[in-house]
Amino acid sequence: MSPAEYSELTQAKERAADLHRLRKLHFRERIADAIQANPEWAYTIAQETLNKETAVWQQWSRAAWKTLLASKNPKEIARILTNPEPEFEALADSHPFAACLTLPSHGR
Repeated sequence: MSPAEYSELTQAKERAADLHRLRKLHFRERIADAIQANPEWAYTIAQETLNKETAVWQQWSRAAWKTLLASKNPKEIARILTNPEPEFEALADSHPFAACLTLPSHGR
């Protein structure tokens, strides 16, 4: 592979990664909006998700989310999803709120 081809491939990969980050952020922003619009409903959905049977590799994030839901208010949870500190980035990717966007009327 020539240096020019390598550079072109690297740039394409970086553009794809940037687009992925933007789509992920947009998705998290929609979920954060749903959480803040109807926090009791969103927390109920999250608890239902967290109480389902889980694979071993999911247990760490589910335990962490249970702690977060018990200790953070909806605004703080929304901030973790939309602007996570480095320590919460992996948790933001494994949040229990996806069903908030799949149900009719988003809980309203």
